[in-house]
Amino acid sequence: MRAARLWGAAAAIVGFTGLAACARAEPPTEQGPAPQVVAAPAPVTPVDHLAPGELVEGTEHAFGLTLPRNLHVDDSFADVIYATGDVGIHPLAKYFRTRLEGGSLREDDTSATFDHVRVPGRPERELHVRIGNAAGGKVRTEIRDSTPPPAPNLPDEAARWRAVGLTPQGKVLDPVHVD
Repeated sequence: MRAARLWGAAAAIVGFTGLAACARAEPPTEQGPAPQVVAAPAPVTPVDHLAPGELVEGTEHAFGLTLPRNLHVDDSFADVIYATGDVGIHPLAKYFRTRLEGGSLREDDTSATFDHVRVPGRPERELHVRIGNAAGGKVRTEIRDSTPPPAPNLPDEAARWRAVGLTPQGKVLDPVHVD
């Protein structure tokens, strides 16, 4: 019986000691390793989702301007490019608005016109872009290089007069070839 009392007293001492140790335990410090938190992956928007009316860049270019995927070059000349496609006038104007700088935009229900605009990568070239309806419900776009030609480098005023066929007094240099 005496052994049972000793074991009981020993168990009580161990229990009180453990309880006292728990009461004095200090909270973890901030210097310890941070708990590993695994965040849920953010939802990824698929590449093929576009806003309503949004156009995607294509592979064709006009004077340094990348045309949208649904717009295709029909005719290309030195100073003008014509393109048509199954796009709306206003989505196409919005597409060009983000890719052209400077100039002005006039837009109404049936057309849009950009005057004196430039492509950011080609600031030396000035463009005129006209968007309008075409046959078959398509849209026709005319992109014209309207860059003014450089002024001739003439040495003096007399040379400038001669370049236009006149004397410095304003008389015709060659009366035989006057139209």
